[in-house]
Amino acid sequence: MDKRTFFLRAMRGEEYRRRAWVISAFSQTRENPDAWKTDRYPWRIVQTPTAYFFVDPEKENELTAIDDADTTAPPFRFRDPIDLKTGEVPNLYRDVRTTYGNTLFNFLVLVYPFGNRVEFQPGRVSAGQLEDHVLSRTIDDPERADKRSGTPAPPVTDGLKAPLYTSEYVKFSNAMFQLTAFTQLCVPAVTRKTMQAAPGIHELREKLLEQNRGRLDDPAVVAGIMKELVKYDKDWLKDDEGANFLITKKSWEVVRTRLFSMMDMEAGFGDLTKADLVKTSLAEGWDISKFPSMNDTLRAGSYKRGAETALGGELVKWLLRVSANLGVTQEDCGTRLGLEMTVDEGNLYKLPGSAVVTATGHEKIDSEEAACRYLGKKIMLRSPMFCALPKTDYCSVCAGARLSLNPTALSVAISDYGSAFMGLSLGAMHGKVLETARMDYRKAIS
Repeated sequence: MDKRTFFLRAMRGEEYRRRAWVISAFSQTRENPDAWKTDRYPWRIVQTPTAYFFVDPEKENELTAIDDADTTAPPFRFRDPIDLKTGEVPNLYRDVRTTYGNTLFNFLVLVYPFGNRVEFQPGRVSAGQLEDHVLSRTIDDPERADKRSGTPAPPVTDGLKAPLYTSEYVKFSNAMFQLTAFTQLCVPAVTRKTMQAAPGIHELREKLLEQNRGRLDDPAVVAGIMKELVKYDKDWLKDDEGANFLITKKSWEVVRTRLFSMMDMEAGFGDLTKADLVKTSLAEGWDISKFPSMNDTLRAGSYKRGAETALGGELVKWLLRVSANLGVTQEDCGTRLGLEMTVDEGNLYKLPGSAVVTATGHEKIDSEEAACRYLGKKIMLRSPMFCALPKTDYCSVCAGARLSLNPTALSVAISDYGSAFMGLSLGAMHGKVLETARMDYRKAIS
């Protein structure tokens, strides 16, 4: 049997749920030659020095050879390509060229909990976006909804528009956590390239520093230099297996940059506009002339994590106390005021659960589809800032659907401002990325 056919049949037999099978499929293993005889589970892979076999459930659990497998490598590699036809994976609705690893991911994370109701996800998948999509379609299980409402719940149906259920979301979550068992197979943290600086990066650094001589006290200029160094480093590592481990912004722009390229500006207890530039990397050894600046940065981070964190905690308690009497009523204050904003992809998420001022009153936005109708348009969004109810009350229209769900708990939402300040102080102990960004002040205050 060719390995493509074997792989898809094993997937349909749910062997992706068996960690031992996945490890034997994507790595080379060594075990007692007769070990399979005491554990004859279907599709079990038996690796020998001369050939790869599997326990064939269609031949009374006898061994069958995987014909085209190369014994000098694992039976499968996560990035080996595979062409899939519509229907070969239950949630695949079009032909696609993908990889064995991506196919394994779809069977485990999507087919196992949802069958064919969440479409096949090719390429690199964002866990956050995938979970948001699943949650937006998740409802109570039919039997629970039936008991609570007294009316029959909709049956489980197929299709990409069909609902997903809470019990299935639990299976989805468990499957996502199971992926962590395979990190050693597909996400190597250490390779030859990840353990060294990119060749020529120090020469590039010196060239950029010379080009900007006389402006190196400007954080924006240094941010531009750092950006060029990170780009050079990423280009050098783009085809390396270790690059798949370095997926966070901090990995590239703080850890590797400080270790191999340039330390960056050290502000210490002062303002970043008066920071001291440390031009060397940690791998080159410490520049002792910059030791006071580096040491002050360590002391500042430690101080902020300790003493200034207390200020954030104090602010949380103060906000809870001063806002304890705030509440949401179900009436509409009828105000014609609100926050002006031009709706784009960056702020569209603010609309669901809110209300837009219209010529006749207001329109509640209860879904993403309803919000999309305002893309590119200038609107006035109802806000607690403009609520016209007297004393300490806010109407449910100005407060929005989310806050109205807990009408006596506004103080918890308000206290989050203190939590944000506390988070900034806690984060001061960790490395930061020096970068520039374009700011539209109108969007920032809307």
